[in-house]
Amino acid sequence: MPKHRLPVFDGDGHIYEDDDEIAQYFEGAMASAKRFKTFGLFPSLDGWSRGMALSKMGESRKYTHTNAEVWGEMLDAIGADGSVLYPTAGLAVGLMLDASAATHVSIAYNNWLEDRYTRQDERLYGVGMIPVQDPAEAAREIARCATGRTRFPAVFLPSVTNTGKTYGDESFWPIFEAAEKHDLGVALHGGPSQGFGFDHFRSFAKVHAMEHPVPLMIQLTDMMFSGVFDAFPKLRVAYLEGGCSWVPFMMDRLDYEHESAIGALSGHRLRQAPSEYFRSEQIYVAVELGEKGLKYAVDAMGGADRIIYASDYPHEPPEEEIIGDVPAFLEDPDYDDEVKSHVLGRAARRFYRID
Repeated sequence: MPKHRLPVFDGDGHIYEDDDEIAQYFEGAMASAKRFKTFGLFPSLDGWSRGMALSKMGESRKYTHTNAEVWGEMLDAIGADGSVLYPTAGLAVGLMLDASAATHVSIAYNNWLEDRYTRQDERLYGVGMIPVQDPAEAAREIARCATGRTRFPAVFLPSVTNTGKTYGDESFWPIFEAAEKHDLGVALHGGPSQGFGFDHFRSFAKVHAMEHPVPLMIQLTDMMFSGVFDAFPKLRVAYLEGGCSWVPFMMDRLDYEHESAIGALSGHRLRQAPSEYFRSEQIYVAVELGEKGLKYAVDAMGGADRIIYASDYPHEPPEEEIIGDVPAFLEDPDYDDEVKSHVLGRAARRFYRID
C-alpha cells in the first residue's frame, strides 16, 4: 500500500563508495594491477576533511555506509518507489589528472554500481560515471551505459574539473552527441569547490553554502552562450544539488545579456532567448523541498514538470528530516497537487525516461 497519496520518486540519492570492492571490477591491464590502499581511487574533493565533519552527525545516522539493502530500507522509510544513485567520493572524478586512470576508474565504478546496487534492487537506478578528461572515451562509456548497464538512465558530469575548460567548449561536445544519440540524460552535479573564488574560506559552512550552486551557474552560462542547447536540441541536462531558487535570477540575467549590445557584440546568437530553454524539455533542476523560492522557479519555468525532488541521502540532511520532507510538502498549501505530483516524482521519471 502506498505510503503517500501521491507517488514519490527520488531523483538524486547517493552511495558511499567502497574502494576495495570497486577495485575488484577493474578491466583490462588494471584488472591485475596492485593497489596501494593508503591512497584512494579518487582524489580529495577540495581539501576539506568531510569525513570528520560527517562523523559529528553520527548519532543521527543509522548507517555510515551504503549498500542495496541500506538503500532499500531508506526507500521504504521515505515512501519512494525508487531512487537514482550518484557517487560521493566519485564527484571528484573530474579532478583526476591522469585521463587514462579516470577512464579505468569510471568503468570499474560503473561495473561495481551495477553489480552491487542496481542488480540487487529493481528500485535502484545508476548514474554512469564518465572520464570527462577524454571525451572520446567518455562517449564510449556512455554507449556502454546505454546498452550494457542495468537501469543506467543517465550519466553525470562533475561540475568542477581540472581541464581548464567548462562544458561549453566544443572539445566536450562528443559527450553531448553520444548522450543525445542514446537518449541518456546528462546531469551536472555539484561537489568540489576548488577554483571558484572561495578557496580562502576557512569555514566549511561558507564553502558548502556556495560550492554547489556557483559552479552550476558557471557551467550553465558557458553551455548556453556556446550554443550547446542549439547544437543538441534533444539533449536533456539536469543541474543538481544547487536547489532551484537561483533559476529565476539566471533566466533574467542571461536574457539581459543576450539582449544587450555587449551580448550582441560577443556573438551570442541563439535561436531563442535563454529563458526559453529553461521552459523547454532541455533543462531540469533539482529542488530541496524546504526552498521558499520553489514557487518562483515554478512560475519562471512555466510549471514544475522539470523540477526534480532529491533526497540527497545519505548526505547532510538528518534521516528524520529526509523522512519528514515529503509529508510536509504534501501538506503545503502554497502548491496544488499538479505541482506536487511533478516535483515528487513525475519530473524525475521524465528526465530519466523511467516509466
